[in-house]
Amino acid sequence: MEPTVLNHERNAADRRKRMPMLFDDYRDEDYYVLPRKFSIVARVEVKFPIEPRYHDRQHFILSDINGAKIEAMTSSYETVKHFNNLLHEKHVFKMHNVDFSISMGEHQFRHISGPMELYLTRQTVVEPYTVPFQMPPFPKHIILSLADIAELPNRTLVDIMAIVVHLDTIHRTMWGPFRKIVVMDARWSLHAIKVWGDLLNKNALRWVLAKENCSIIIGTMFRQFRRQECIESSDYTTIHFNPFHHNNHHFEPTQKALMAWNDRQFAVRFLEEQRRR
Repeated sequence: MEPTVLNHERNAADRRKRMPMLFDDYRDEDYYVLPRKFSIVARVEVKFPIEPRYHDRQHFILSDINGAKIEAMTSSYETVKHFNNLLHEKHVFKMHNVDFSISMGEHQFRHISGPMELYLTRQTVVEPYTVPFQMPPFPKHIILSLADIAELPNRTLVDIMAIVVHLDTIHRTMWGPFRKIVVMDARWSLHAIKVWGDLLNKNALRWVLAKENCSIIIGTMFRQFRRQECIESSDYTTIHFNPFHHNNHHFEPTQKALMAWNDRQFAVRFLEEQRRR
């Protein structure tokens, strides 16, 4: 067993020397090899509000240069204050001495699902990344079968890809307007997504054209709510209409079938059945 352990240590050491560390490159055996400090280049996708009671905890969602996401956390009042002032959304940073760890999502709430998470500590050094490069336009890991979302913890943020099939009427509430949209995933299954506010108003024509043309959309940072049996747009959601994506071929047969079958009453019945539950 000793040669195997030594090989794991050498491999982990070799990967530490590579700059930057990619989130998907981190392996389980790295957790058991000390030190677990790495350097990364990442964009801050979301900076969540500081924990309101004691101001001693804050979460971030970071993405690397391949579009893979990971949740980052920091704790203690002074450290939270430091990173809250230092890190800004949509800015790219180089970070040294970040601590990777196995995700605690089974025991504590996490905004995104994944095998690993990382911590920003007092030893973490952050500097702006000034080398010009192109961040990927879409997340690396996108859910194509929306039924898989049901297995995730409640209120998890997810990135989805689907075909627009039907638009429900717009409902106006004290929290703003929303609309349920029926989509079809890569497995030909119907699902309802709830879209709020500016994502409706600023994209009104795009939504109509997407329904008429059975267009593909990619939606990032949708939040799952188990009780409502649907996913909702969040304050961090972005919608991409007709994206040029390598997974488009999974939806091409579905698009052709929907365009040939003009009757969309099956989507209306789907919504009615969902309301009766």
